[in-house]
Amino acid sequence: MFCQKFRSTIKLKNVIGYVTELNHSIAAKQCKNECLQHRSLLPVSNFCTQKLPKSADVFGDISGRKFERAPMDEREQEEEDFQDREGCIPRRLKPSMGQYAKMIKSNISKNDLNSALKVLDSMMENHDKPTLYLYNLLLRAFAKQGDIKRCFGLYTKARKRGLQPNAATYTSLFNACALADNKKIALEHLNNFRKSLSQQQFPANETHYNAMVKAYSWHGQIVEAFQLADEMRDRSIPIGESTYNSLFHGAISDKEAGLRHALIVWHLMHLKNIKPTLTTYNLLLRAMRDTNLGNLKPDDVLLSGLDQTRISITEGERPDLLASPPVMSTLLPLGEKRNIMQRDTDANIRKKSVNLNDVFINNRLILFGGLEGFLDRMFNDGVKPDAKTITLLLDLIPNSTPAEDLLIKVADDKNIELDIDFFNMVIKRRSMRFDYKAAKEVIKIAEKKRLSPNVMTFGVLALGCQECGEAQEFLAGIEAFGYKPNSVIMGTLLKTACHKKDFKYLLFVMNYMMENKMRPSEQAVKSLEEFSKELSKMEKPTGKYRLRKQKRLEENIEKFEQQYPKWQKTIKQ
Repeated sequence: MFCQKFRSTIKLKNVIGYVTELNHSIAAKQCKNECLQHRSLLPVSNFCTQKLPKSADVFGDISGRKFERAPMDEREQEEEDFQDREGCIPRRLKPSMGQYAKMIKSNISKNDLNSALKVLDSMMENHDKPTLYLYNLLLRAFAKQGDIKRCFGLYTKARKRGLQPNAATYTSLFNACALADNKKIALEHLNNFRKSLSQQQFPANETHYNAMVKAYSWHGQIVEAFQLADEMRDRSIPIGESTYNSLFHGAISDKEAGLRHALIVWHLMHLKNIKPTLTTYNLLLRAMRDTNLGNLKPDDVLLSGLDQTRISITEGERPDLLASPPVMSTLLPLGEKRNIMQRDTDANIRKKSVNLNDVFINNRLILFGGLEGFLDRMFNDGVKPDAKTITLLLDLIPNSTPAEDLLIKVADDKNIELDIDFFNMVIKRRSMRFDYKAAKEVIKIAEKKRLSPNVMTFGVLALGCQECGEAQEFLAGIEAFGYKPNSVIMGTLLKTACHKKDFKYLLFVMNYMMENKMRPSEQAVKSLEEFSKELSKMEKPTGKYRLRKQKRLEENIEKFEQQYPKWQKTIKQ
């Protein structure tokens, strides 16, 4: 009984609840319809003038409202495109930053900079952003080639990508200016870039200053280079051996008084207790070879305010302007000019009458301790000369066989290994002064040192072939060593034959070239053209057997005139 009442009660409540919910639902719908009717009667609002979209299934367009879009700048557009496409290539299918760097380094090591540059393009295709490290790798590589345009182009692109350049970036740009071939463009970029960094108040360090000094020095702006060195001193930035070596480059650019500037740099190093290196000595020798002392005289002070750099005159000592203080000797002869050995009552007049450049031009080592004195100074500084040092010294010693033999002997005594290029220069020097016998003896010296001749060796030996038999032996020797004579060598032989008017020699060389299908140099063609024009003006033989000589000359001219057109036709093929 009780259970039946309880069940009926539950059913009743369910029915009542359902009816109640139904009534509320109906009431809500009626209310909604009334509201819509009421709204349709209200005036239209000015808040939204756009109609509702025809398709409400378009995401983001359900409200039908449209807003104005502000235009994006270039960087924002690139970022937007990058974000939109980022998901196109999975990260696992793309190289990492380290792999990109290895690809660039690999191409740079192969000297294939175009391929290295294309790595950045592949990164863009993969939607990866290049880092400053990758840009610095490329900048350093292009800077070594002096490619200013490419370097500053990469620098601009890095800045546009929001990358902040670091110290290495600026160093590469300065080096690019230093190594550029075009002096005008290099200095223009260098000055503008230096001004830009100054406006940014960028704190340049020792490396940057060294690069700037090198750039100005290598382009002959010695005043600016020394001003930068003074600026380094004023800012207490260390001035090391590399800075002084760059200043030596600037000194070399001044042909009239460069050696005086080089002496100033040398004594500055000595005062700062900076030991010269092999590079320093080789640069000093270049200054001695390529420049002059200007208007340098005894009693002049090389460094203003430092009396220890005053050039003093001493009795009987070996002159040495590299010593501290620099020393002049009273034993130096000056030819027709006043001899400073003379005992003048007025010492100042005696000193002013001497121009050291006059002494220097006659013997470029005499003011620097001589050959042995210069080499002894190098060894005392712990610097061992190399083949380049001895080659530079070769241009400074007197142009004579005894002086050259002494230099070779000194190199042997100092255990300095000489290369075949050095001996090639000795052969050329001796050939140019027509000492062909001494030139051939150099080959024996080189053979004792187990040095093999190269193409350049045969090129300078060709200067000594003054007869047809020597030329035949010479060409056979070249072939025996596995070389082929080039156009320069054959041009030398042709020029010698024309100069000596040796028809046998000339016809032999012409036939050799035709048989081996060798194209002559422009100089060789010009020599033969001039020789052909001079045939009619050739002097007739005189003296004993002149008729026989005249007949032989006519026969030789006839042979040449027959052979010359064939030779011209052959070389044009």
